[in-house]
Amino acid sequence: MSAFVELTKMRISIMVVLTFVVAAIVSQPQFIDPWIMLWGTVGCLLICFSGNAMNMYVERKTDSLMPRTAGRPLPADKLTSIEVLIFGAATFVASTAIFWNLVNWQTAVCAAVNWIVYVIVYTPLKRKTWFNTEIGAVAGALPVIMGALATTETVPLVAWAFFGVLVFWQFPHFMAIAWKYRHEYKAGGLQMLTVVDPSGKRAGFKSVVTCVLLILCSLIPVVEVRTIFHVILLVTISLIVGAPYLKASIGFNADPNDITAKKLMRSSLLYLPLYMAGLLIVYLT
Repeated sequence: MSAFVELTKMRISIMVVLTFVVAAIVSQPQFIDPWIMLWGTVGCLLICFSGNAMNMYVERKTDSLMPRTAGRPLPADKLTSIEVLIFGAATFVASTAIFWNLVNWQTAVCAAVNWIVYVIVYTPLKRKTWFNTEIGAVAGALPVIMGALATTETVPLVAWAFFGVLVFWQFPHFMAIAWKYRHEYKAGGLQMLTVVDPSGKRAGFKSVVTCVLLILCSLIPVVEVRTIFHVILLVTISLIVGAPYLKASIGFNADPNDITAKKLMRSSLLYLPLYMAGLLIVYLT
């Protein structure tokens, strides 16, 4: 059973579900249907489980070449390929059925598109081009659109802004990871930016640019919040939580090394929950 739990990448799945839930709430703050939220959350969790399992299936040979992933269920022979495929297919079907029948068809379609982008496009692309990160960032942010569709059947401005924040948040986050594991990625044949450019200069520059874009996206909802107080609150939250992330990105760009990459990673992990909490405060008060 523990091997199947490993397949789900539970911590990542929970974070993805949180972005779905926050997007669903801020897109329709006046009325939140508890049943839509419940089944939407279950559906999102299951589609994450499926995508992560299928990702491990596609990358089973690559995973065996890297110490950080060699202990995963397939390379470590904890599960067979057939077991992983069945798990991935079953959770995909269950998620699609829940979204289609208990939420709405728009969310079901968006979830399926998300799965396709992540499993069929992004995962194989990691062995072919460093541009895989751009595709992966879109896949990682699509649950925000799913959350908005679940509660509104449309995508309001705040959801698009949150989508932009999540897309750009992933670049500094992934650049820090790619730096830390650059030697393993090279051994595994993965074309990360830090493998293509071992100096880290391109990764550092990209981190700074995308962090600036992240802060700009976080400010977009000022055009629709209700009062001057909420405008000031949103701007304050966006700048306060964004500044340390930008500072860490600038530090990594100035001198790419293990220490600055670790600081950037820590800043990325702090930013997202703080920004989501701030967004909820702005839209629910």
